[in-house]
Amino acid sequence: MPNNIQVSLTTLIKYSAFWLMVAIIACGQLALADSFPQETQRTAQKMLHVLDYVAVDFPSVVEDGAVTNEDEYWEQVEFVRRLVALTKQLPETTEKLSLQENADQLRLAVQQQAAGDKVAALCNAMSLRLIEIFQVGVAPRKAPKLTGAASLYQDNCSACHGAQGFGDGPRAAGLQPAPANFYDRDRQQYRSVFALYNTISLGVTGTAMPAFENLSSEQRWQLAFYVSNFYATDVERAKGEALFTENFTEKKSRLAISNLRQLTQTTPAQIAAEQGESGVVELAYLRANPDELQAKMISPLHVALDSLNASLEAYENADTQSAYDLAVAAYLEGFELVETPLNSTVPQLRIDIEKTMLQYREMIKSNAGFEAVQQVNKELVAMLSEAQRKLHDNNVSSTVNFLSALLILLREGIEAILILAAISAVLIKTGRSDMLRYLHYGWITALALGGLTWYVAGTFINISGANRELTEGVTALVAAAMLIYVGFWLHKQTYAIQWQHFIRTKVSQSLTKSALTGLAVVAFLAVYREVFESILFFHTLWLQSDSGGHTYIVSGVATAVALLVLIAWGVFKFSVRLPLKLFFRVNAVFLYLLAIVFAGKGIAALQEAGKLPVDPVQFFQIDALGIYPTTETLGAQVTLIGIALVLLLFSRYKLGRVQVGKEI
Repeated sequence: MPNNIQVSLTTLIKYSAFWLMVAIIACGQLALADSFPQETQRTAQKMLHVLDYVAVDFPSVVEDGAVTNEDEYWEQVEFVRRLVALTKQLPETTEKLSLQENADQLRLAVQQQAAGDKVAALCNAMSLRLIEIFQVGVAPRKAPKLTGAASLYQDNCSACHGAQGFGDGPRAAGLQPAPANFYDRDRQQYRSVFALYNTISLGVTGTAMPAFENLSSEQRWQLAFYVSNFYATDVERAKGEALFTENFTEKKSRLAISNLRQLTQTTPAQIAAEQGESGVVELAYLRANPDELQAKMISPLHVALDSLNASLEAYENADTQSAYDLAVAAYLEGFELVETPLNSTVPQLRIDIEKTMLQYREMIKSNAGFEAVQQVNKELVAMLSEAQRKLHDNNVSSTVNFLSALLILLREGIEAILILAAISAVLIKTGRSDMLRYLHYGWITALALGGLTWYVAGTFINISGANRELTEGVTALVAAAMLIYVGFWLHKQTYAIQWQHFIRTKVSQSLTKSALTGLAVVAFLAVYREVFESILFFHTLWLQSDSGGHTYIVSGVATAVALLVLIAWGVFKFSVRLPLKLFFRVNAVFLYLLAIVFAGKGIAALQEAGKLPVDPVQFFQIDALGIYPTTETLGAQVTLIGIALVLLLFSRYKLGRVQVGKEI
């Protein structure tokens, strides 16, 4: 029996470790990169480029059902044909058919010389779908500094577009079509910064406009923002600055523009229709000062409110999938990032918002009536606005910062600390304290990779809420599987014949390099999962606080670290003082319970990412224990408890048979 156990341990941990690392690498790729190949991303970007040109130019080509410029009309027809061809190049996904239908509808509308606003609406709707489905990057990772943008423009653009942007450069004469006049408000009011970036990146087929692939992405964003400023006047920008400063100072629940993504996608015409002149001047100011938007630390709750409004609009237009995706984004990209501060101030409000958001998503998925969905949306907006006011209460901000930092680190760190302490105790109790270095390799690597993740996420790429939850969910489930195995293995040792001798010899021998690598991987998993989950929460908390608030955040982190060290010391000391047989039993139960917790959290994370269905039930919720009131999470945990009971009975049955055989 000991030999079998030794082979089982070595083999299973060896292969578990291998597949575990494969899973981690796959999760990292999902979270730290786009979900689609670069070629697909570029195809989607080209389609957005075409859609932008049709939306901007077609209204002036066809008026009152009559073509005003024959040559430009046929150019629009050709653009739409190209769009249809690009759509066919997309990968075979469930959304491809609907996108092909969108492209065919647009082609038919152009051929029938439909009203310009109808064609523009079709273009804008398809653009939103493309961005959502293929996760096209429509904003820079950081707000660009525009100090060198004027020189970039003079070196690359002035020859055609003119030194001042009037389209009268020395090379402009004889060009057909003529270079754009960036002061033409009739046309430029329909151009977004992202559309300008696309034009600079891809060029325009059939014109003298080349693709500036020699410029870096940052330089192209600088140019796009710089060119977008020709639309507005200095007077408008000054008005926008005053308005933006007033709105932020008074901490109003809504601002015209609340994030970089919105800034790069919004056109003057869109914001004029929604908010009038105040929105136009605020947009003008922020286009000239994009770094101000990032510096003002717009609350994630603004993101949630924006996504909810867009979700309701999409649902009203019968675009159920977009409505659902936006509802998910309202939670993942907005509300989830302030859950901890809300728990510190108004915990019941946090619970109510979370439940109502889940209800809203499920109503959309089940195609509930618009009025019912609208009512729940209205309730959510009211609750989120109240949450915004609570978080901006200056009387509690210092306490909120301290408690938020403390609770985030305690919540995310305690599970990892408990696992590390338990495994350390096992190694020392079995006489393999010399192998503790493998455990240290695991958690140190996790911390280093966590730091790298923070840097990469803040500098180069965007870890979306869905990808974050997907990585957390998969990692938690894989960790649960590993903990179940380790816990069961420890339990088996309590029934070994002459187990005192077995522990001192066979366990030590069985901890080969493969097994120790497995333990290192478990340590890595336990720590990296918590580090990864904490990254965005701390980043958001830091951005929303001033220098005084940063002091309280650091104090909260320091206090949490001290508490975690104390907890680890207590678990370790308590464990190693237990009799050897009881020690293995306690650790086996402890690790198995943690596996059940991880399973609940993993499934909940995948539900939040929209990857698994959600069927609510009447049950209590305890986040720390991974207990959530859904059929899926509770069902998985009950199943694991059942598996544990079966394994326990099987072990006792085998032990009984061995003992009977020896008596015979």
